[in-house]
Amino acid sequence: MTDIYEPVRAHFRGHPDVEIAEGKGAQGLKYNGKMFVMFYKGDITVKLTPAHVVEFIESGAGLPHDPGTGKAMIDRMLVPAQLGNTWIELCEKSLLDVK
Repeated sequence: MTDIYEPVRAHFRGHPDVEIAEGKGAQGLKYNGKMFVMFYKGDITVKLTPAHVVEFIESGAGLPHDPGTGKAMIDRMLVPAQLGNTWIELCEKSLLDVK
């Protein structure tokens, strides 16, 4: 079974500011102990400034992220697996936004 998140993990492995959350619980990337990228049901969610979320969604780079509450989060964007070739770039952008 292929791990679709491995390219993201490999890119950030050894990065001095990023912790890779693996194992039980939420998986993704953390900065200062807080998740900024979450591996989510075969897709990813990235934490960005609200302005960047709007900008990227309008450009087609992602979708609004509703965690099941019926309301999209203003600082998160869902990036589907079909756009996996953009994941690393968006994760880097997310890291800059949370720093």
